[in-house]
Amino acid sequence: MALSKPQVVTRWLTKYFLIYPFLHLVGFIDFIIGLILPYKYEDNQLPDKDAVLSRRVDDTDPKSSFRSTLFPDLIRVEDKNSNIFDELTNCVKKYHDTKTLGVRELLSIDDEVQANGKIFKKYSLGSYKWTSLQEIYDRILNFSNGMLKTGLKSDTNIVLFAETRPEWLMSAFACFRIKVPVVTLYSTLGVDALAFGINETKASFVITSGEQLSKIEKILDKIPTVTNLIVFTDKFYQKQLDSFRSKFSSRIKVHTMQEVESLGKESDSVEYSRPEKNDLAIIMYTSGSTGNPKGVMISHGNILTAVKALITRLGTINRQKDICVAYLPLAHVLELVCEITCLTNGIPLAYSTPQTIADNSTAIKKGQKGDLRVLKPTIMASVPVVLERLSKTVYDKLAQTNWFKQMLFKLAYRNKLDYFRRGISTRLLDRILFKRISSAVLGGKCRLMLCGGALLSKEVQEFVQVCLCPVLQAYGLTETCAAATTQLPNQTNTEEVGSVVPCCEIKLVDWPEGGYRNTDKPNPRGEIYIGGDSVTLGYYNLPDKTNEDYSYSKDGIRYFATGDIGEMLPNGSLKIIDRKKDLVKLQSGEYVSLNKVESVVKLLPYVDNCCVIADGLKSYCICLICPNLKNLREFIIEQNKEQNGQDDLSEEIKKPEDVLKYLEGNSKLMDKLTKDLLENCLRQGLERFEIPAKLKLVKEAWIPDTGLVTDSLKLKRKEIEKFYQKEIKSIYK
Repeated sequence: MALSKPQVVTRWLTKYFLIYPFLHLVGFIDFIIGLILPYKYEDNQLPDKDAVLSRRVDDTDPKSSFRSTLFPDLIRVEDKNSNIFDELTNCVKKYHDTKTLGVRELLSIDDEVQANGKIFKKYSLGSYKWTSLQEIYDRILNFSNGMLKTGLKSDTNIVLFAETRPEWLMSAFACFRIKVPVVTLYSTLGVDALAFGINETKASFVITSGEQLSKIEKILDKIPTVTNLIVFTDKFYQKQLDSFRSKFSSRIKVHTMQEVESLGKESDSVEYSRPEKNDLAIIMYTSGSTGNPKGVMISHGNILTAVKALITRLGTINRQKDICVAYLPLAHVLELVCEITCLTNGIPLAYSTPQTIADNSTAIKKGQKGDLRVLKPTIMASVPVVLERLSKTVYDKLAQTNWFKQMLFKLAYRNKLDYFRRGISTRLLDRILFKRISSAVLGGKCRLMLCGGALLSKEVQEFVQVCLCPVLQAYGLTETCAAATTQLPNQTNTEEVGSVVPCCEIKLVDWPEGGYRNTDKPNPRGEIYIGGDSVTLGYYNLPDKTNEDYSYSKDGIRYFATGDIGEMLPNGSLKIIDRKKDLVKLQSGEYVSLNKVESVVKLLPYVDNCCVIADGLKSYCICLICPNLKNLREFIIEQNKEQNGQDDLSEEIKKPEDVLKYLEGNSKLMDKLTKDLLENCLRQGLERFEIPAKLKLVKEAWIPDTGLVTDSLKLKRKEIEKFYQKEIKSIYK
C-alpha cells in the first residue's frame, strides 16, 4: 500500500534529522576511539592482514608453483606408522576431561499441519548434553571391538550411511582403528545411487540410522553382499527398527550400536590390523554432477595432512571458550575434516541439523530457540546456501519490527559496510546494533566461519561479515581432502578464496583454448593444479579417470588437475574466475564458459539459480532460471505501476504460483526481464555472444531432492537438460 503524505514526511524527517545525525555521531565517536585505541585483531599470532601470504617457489620461473609464505616447507606427515586413530589417542591423553560431542536433548516430536496442508515434524528441544573425550574414546574402543566380534575383518569395506550425528563420527574412528575403510554416502542420496555405492564397494556391513531404514528396506534385494546392519537408534525410531527386524531377520543380521558396544566391552581380545599413513581410510562418494557418483579414495595420511593444515588457519584455540557446531553432511569432505580437526585437537564439538539450527528452521516450534542461539558457537563451517538462509533469517526478523527499526538498520548497514570496505572498525556501532543481530541469529560469540563447497557471492559475504561474524572463504575438493586455500580470520576481502594452505602448493597451468596463461599481466592465470600430501589416492575402480586427473607430478609431489581456472592476486590470494569443463564452442566458433555466464546472471535479484545451455549447433546460448519469487513479484508490481499508474497487483499475484502464471501471458514483462539480463551481463563485461539470447523461468525449486542439483547445490547439467528437454527445444525454435 502506498504511504500517505504525512507518513512520507514523517519518515523523511526521521531519516534526515534523527537517524543520520545519530549515525554520524556514532561514527565520530568510533573515529576518536580508533585514534586513542587503534583496533588490533585479538589474535596476535596471525600475520598482518595486508601481508602477502602466497608466493612462487621460484620467482624467476612463471611455471613455478605457489606456496604459503608462513611456512618454509610443506606440512607433511613424516612417520609412515601414523594413522587417524593414534591422533585421537594422543589427544585423549592431553584433554581427556574436555567436553565434546554435545547433543541437544530431544523431548518430543509432533506433527504440525501447515496452511498449505503439508505436515511438518516439529521438535521440542531441551539443553545441550555433553560427554567427556575419555568417555567417547572408551565407546569407540568398545564399538570397534564389537564390530570385530560380529564378523567384520580388517581391510574390508564398510558403508556408513546416516545423517550427521555423534555416532557417525564415533563409528568412523572405530573403523580407522581396525583398518576398515569407511565408504561414505550422503544421507540424501536416492535409492539407486545408494545401491550403486554399496555394490561397487562390495560391502558386507552397513552402518545406518533409524531414519534411513526405509531406504535400506527398498534396496535390500539389490544389495546381496550385505549381511550385517548396525543401526543408530533412539526411542523415536524404535518402532521402525522393530518392524525392520521382524521382516528381515532371516535375510540380514541387525544390531544396534549399543548392542555392538556391549559385545565389545565384554570381549577379552580381538585380532585386527593396525593402519599406517598410506592405508585407505575413506572411500568418499561425491554427490556427482553427472552420472553415477565417483568414490574418492582418501588415505590416513591425506586426512592427517589436511587436519594439520586446517588447525593453522583457525587462529589461537581457546579450549575453555571455543565451541564448534557441526551440522553439514559428514559425507562432505569439508565437514569431515573440520570435525576430525576438532576431535583430535580437544576443541569442543556439538551437533545441530539444518532443520533445527535457527529460530525459523522447519523443525523448530514457534517460540523455541534454534540450536545456534542455545549453543553460542565460536567456530563453524558453512556453505553458501546456509549463509543465504542466515541472511534471510535476519531479514525475516527485521520484517517483524516497525518501520523505524527497519530504516535504522538499512542506514546503519550501509554506514558500516562503507567503513568495512575501507578497513575501519566500528566498535561502538557494533555494540549498539550489530552485536544484537549476531546474538539473535548465531548466539553472539562466533569468531569465525569457514565457508566452502561453492563460491560465495560478494553480497552474501559482506552481509554476513557486517551483521554476524567474519567469514573465511575456502577452496578445496574431495580429491584434495578439502585442502587448497583459505582466508585467515583477519582477512575480509570478498571474491577471493584465500592464500595457499601450508600443506599444498598450487600451480597455474596454461589453458590456451580459454585464453589463460601463467604469464598473463597484471596477474598470472591458468588451470589450478593442487599438489601436496593432501592429494588423495584416486577414484575407486576408475583407473582411467584417475590417470587423467592425477597424472602430473614433479619433485616427488603429486598434483590433481581441478578443471577450475584461477588468478593469483598480488596479495597472494587466489580468485576463481572460470571453469574449464564448462566450456562450450558455439556454431559461430566462439567459446562460452557456462559457469562464468551463470555467475553473472545470478547477480540479478530475481534469480535464485540458473543453468546456461549452449548448443554447439547453435550460434547463441539460452538460460533456464529458477526464480526468486518474492523479488520477481516485487518486480512485476513495480513495472505495473510504471506502465499503468498505481494499479495494485499485490492480491492478484499473492501466491507464488500466481507470479509465473501472470508472466506467461505478459510478453512485455518477459521482454523487460530479458533486456535487464542483457544490460546486467554487458555491465559485468560479458561479450554479446556469451549472453543468453532467451530465457525461461521454471517453476521447480532446484534442491537436492529434485535430482537437479547435488547436495552442495552444484548443477547437474545433464539431469537439468534431460528434465527440461521440451522447454529447451521450444526455446531454440
